[in-house]
Amino acid sequence: MRRPGLVGVLETVLYHETAEREAIERFYGDVLGLPAVAGWPDGIAFRIGGGVLLLFDRERLALRAGPIADHGTSGAGHACLQAGGVDDLERWRELLEAAGVTILHDHDWGGRRSFYFKDPAANLLEIADGDLWPPR
Repeated sequence: MRRPGLVGVLETVLYHETAEREAIERFYGDVLGLPAVAGWPDGIAFRIGGGVLLLFDRERLALRAGPIADHGTSGAGHACLQAGGVDDLERWRELLEAAGVTILHDHDWGGRRSFYFKDPAANLLEIADGDLWPPR
């Protein structure tokens, strides 16, 4: 029997504390400019390309019963966002710095570049100028 295919990652999840909800919504909506496509008491979903970035309140999520709420972490998470190329990467750097976001690290991946920064919940975010992973 042939293995069924997977075509991409639909959802990526990061977590925050209850008190950080407003700052998280502003950061992802206003600073990064991602459109919010859904929200509920313990989370919010932002569209990014063909997928969705979910930001869950880890404290409130822990109170929810049921198998679809059986996830979560303690501490910071990580997500890498892909810019439209080298020029877009530099524009992102300028936009983030103008918004008061500190760039923590620049990295040269041997032909591709990325930089790292944190969101208001201390999740480590990265923006890359293209696909950092070798083709299969």
